[in-house]
Amino acid sequence: MFKIGDFSKLVRVSPRMLRHYEKCGLLYPAEIDKFTGYRQYSAAQIPLLTNIVTLRDLGFSIDEIGDALPHFDDAAYMSNVFRAKAASVKKNIEAEQGKHDRLMQMSDTMRKEHSIMICDVELQKLTPVKVLALRGIIPHYRDEGMLWERLGRFIGENNVMCHSDGYSTYFDEEYKESDPDVEIAVPVDELGESKGEFIYKEYAEIPLAATVRFSGPFDGGYDAASEKLAEWMEGNGYTFAGYLRGHVITSPDDEKDPEKWMTELQAPVVKK
Repeated sequence: MFKIGDFSKLVRVSPRMLRHYEKCGLLYPAEIDKFTGYRQYSAAQIPLLTNIVTLRDLGFSIDEIGDALPHFDDAAYMSNVFRAKAASVKKNIEAEQGKHDRLMQMSDTMRKEHSIMICDVELQKLTPVKVLALRGIIPHYRDEGMLWERLGRFIGENNVMCHSDGYSTYFDEEYKESDPDVEIAVPVDELGESKGEFIYKEYAEIPLAATVRFSGPFDGGYDAASEKLAEWMEGNGYTFAGYLRGHVITSPDDEKDPEKWMTELQAPVVKK
């Protein structure tokens, strides 16, 4: 038999943890001196302690360890336990990866916002414009590039003559966490023949729109411009009279440097 200190040196588990496992009902001392209270452990207890430590290092909770220990020699049972734990770990990894990606996006956004310039809000009439448009449901707003890639392929395959600027219209009545309804479009001089989801149309005149321009990357720029637009609308007593639209004036096709991109956020409005 070994005193708790000597036993701890042999098994490389601190006396504090041995007392903790005892308190949790996982590993009791082989003997406790009824006069001194000294705990003594046996070499025969080492396999049980090894199983406890193994499960602990694999991320099992005390309750999970307690449930698994009586079945540790049942290979089929433990195989199911380990597979279930592996699935849980994988799910946690994916969740943590999502946090990591979001943190990196936030870091990039914070850096980009330093290079974003926001102009004053202006009221103006928006004239009609002929466009080639593609509308679709996308996973998230940040996935708008999926639509632009499809439209770009169509333009290239069909030799469409179009301008380098573009529009993005957001048709949902409220912000959506997923599956937003978005239409993208490029201006054209003449309306051609629509093919499937690629539609030629004319955007109607907007009699009154609150507009704000920003230069710099889209990430962060849209948020900053939207905030300024909201403050202006609230402060001047205007409300929406149509769908919010983005107009990329100087696009990545025109300028490779994101700091030189120019975008205008357009909100059809009426006085309250």
